Amino acid sequence: MSEPLRTSAVLGPGSETPRARNAVLRTGRLVLHPVAMSDHRALHTHWTGPLVRRHLFGDQVISPVQVTGIIAASQRDFAIEGYGLWALRPSAPGLSGPHGLGDPHRLSEPHGTRLVGVAGLRRHDGPAGGAVDVEILYSLEPDRWGQGLAVEASRAVLGYAFEVVGLRRITAEIDVSSASSAAVAEQLGMRPWHEGSDGPDGASYVAAERTHWLRSRRGIDAVP
Repeated sequence: MSEPLRTSAVLGPGSETPRARNAVLRTGRLVLHPVAMSDHRALHTHWTGPLVRRHLFGDQVISPVQVTGIIAASQRDFAIEGYGLWALRPSAPGLSGPHGLGDPHRLSEPHGTRLVGVAGLRRHDGPAGGAVDVEILYSLEPDRWGQGLAVEASRAVLGYAFEVVGLRRITAEIDVSSASSAAVAEQLGMRPWHEGSDGPDGASYVAAERTHWLRSRRGIDAVP
């Protein structure tokens, strides 16, 4: 599912908007803050890591200028649409030790703990050049793979999308070679989306619907 952060860098300055500041999300193990320019160094380090960039950017090393553009685009999305990208960090100091989510050998960061990934929403063209949809996406540091954090963060993002923003449907593109993305989508209750053909290279589309989500009542805590 969008382990790949397939997004174009839109260049330009940006500052955190009041709407973004109201979109801090909390889960059992994570705090999700809308990405800000203060996250720039951590995001550049994360997105240029060999295993992460292979999935996100076709193994290309993105520049600091491109990271600036991605952050600015997310801030504009929060201001206009009410959603964008969130930086993922541990929710409790106790998770910052060698066996937790943090890493004492990494440089300190704005929120006091190591960035462990990114999750969020973006507008994109639907299958076969269809109407514009909203896609969920995520990336995690490799040493955090297999810990259930992708599901935890994505569930918080879906809850915000449906219960706060009021979006009707969220889609995801599953790469044919990514069994882990398919497993995440299944745990989120996403189902095959039959409107449109499969994506490039045999990728398939899945979707979560607001009506189904509200019936399940998987809420999140949006902290002002």
